[in-house]
Amino acid sequence: MLGELFDALAAAFLLVTTVESILWIIFGTVLGIVVGAIPGIGPALGTALALPFTVYMDPIFALLFIISLYDGAMYGGSIPSILMNTPGDGSAAASTLEGYPMAKQGKAVTALSISSTASAVGGVIGDTIAVFGSMFMLPFLLLFGTPEYLMLGVFGIVLVSLVSKGAFYKALISALFGLVITTVGIAPGGAADVRYTFHMLELYDGISFLPILLGLFGVATMATLYADDRKKIAITDTLGGSRMEGIKITLRHWHTLLKSSVIGFIVGAIPGTGGTVATFVSYGEAARTGKKDKIPFGTGNPRGLIATESANNASIDGAMIPTLLFGIPGSATTAIVLAAMLLHGLRPGVSMFQGDGYAMTLALFLGLLYSEIVISIIGLSSVRLLGKLTTINKHIIIPAVLLMSVIGIFSVHFNWFDVIVMLAAGVVGFLMVKFGFPLIPAIIGVVLGSIIEENLLRTIELSGGNLSLIIERPISLLLLVMVLWIICIPIRNIFRHKP
Repeated sequence: MLGELFDALAAAFLLVTTVESILWIIFGTVLGIVVGAIPGIGPALGTALALPFTVYMDPIFALLFIISLYDGAMYGGSIPSILMNTPGDGSAAASTLEGYPMAKQGKAVTALSISSTASAVGGVIGDTIAVFGSMFMLPFLLLFGTPEYLMLGVFGIVLVSLVSKGAFYKALISALFGLVITTVGIAPGGAADVRYTFHMLELYDGISFLPILLGLFGVATMATLYADDRKKIAITDTLGGSRMEGIKITLRHWHTLLKSSVIGFIVGAIPGTGGTVATFVSYGEAARTGKKDKIPFGTGNPRGLIATESANNASIDGAMIPTLLFGIPGSATTAIVLAAMLLHGLRPGVSMFQGDGYAMTLALFLGLLYSEIVISIIGLSSVRLLGKLTTINKHIIIPAVLLMSVIGIFSVHFNWFDVIVMLAAGVVGFLMVKFGFPLIPAIIGVVLGSIIEENLLRTIELSGGNLSLIIERPISLLLLVMVLWIICIPIRNIFRHKP
């Protein structure tokens, strides 16, 4: 088993250590830091905007670029959190608790240096766990067949709905809406079954997930940002502090660094949680064990910032595990990574943990490792320059993002119909947000829809025209029970709070 790992690692090293691969990793990381530092964009929107431009790229370069952009954006989100008390993304929200007080005390450079160092080290720890943990994935995967993959898809949809912001059933409706979109066009079972095309030839092949993703992420997010009248106020203090001091503080608290990275990896591996939950859990643990610290938590304790930033980047590796294993995204951004995999002909599951697929999987984690190096270099050398990104006016961001969205979608098939679909999805997404329907479950539904339908049809065929195989196999039955239990949780809570 160990020999197979090292053989695959050698092959992965050759894939990643080429001039083209390294350049795409550097470009992706730097671009990610920039989009992460601009309030209103963040890793999910950044990767969604970049996805159409990877269509004609070699798969390894495309995935290394997307995964590096993801990594860079997760770190970049801490910059406005620290300088402006305005998170670049939900996963960076916990960094405001200690980072912003440090900035107000004239220690902005120290805080930003802690952020870049903790992010890089946390990512390296997460990469290491993922690489060596991958040895045990294939035997585990072989226990899963078609019914298990079907129920995993359903379980992922329900679980993401449960942990999404807002009411559970609104989130579930949002997810079902995403699933319905994938049913448009000719059914997988046969050419005679044509669904919801309204005699439009453009819909016979179905609706591509790319314009839907960009519409829900890009157009809807920009419409929501435009409708938000809140003004972002940057800190007035000068960027004081020391890079060296930030590095020393981070390494001095190595135990917090290690523990928070492991927590970030584990929590990130739970579908639907992602970096936001991972960072707050890590921060809570650091606060619990640091009650006797000289600097109280909430007033600029660097240990709290170390905990959130190391967990943030380690959660990327954790979120990649269910994505590569089962095609169940661990977060909104890994849904984009999964979309990139499907776009380039890669299917999650057994194929990603044996032969050339195993080398590709390890290449992604090595790419993240290289990206951590870039984050540490750029983050420490350009602290003051990166701070200026937070002052970009939203009236510049919005048209720029919309223009990139239109160019990106049109360039895929050179088809204006895709642009219309994207704009329509943006309008629907804006209305969903306005009425309290979260977007992430819909996006997960769009990405998982074809996988769920494919396994549903195959399960029916194997069961002889019914779904009895689900309850005949222990793992799929367990997943079914968990799905029903999750659905019943809100109902139980309603009755529990009745007088």
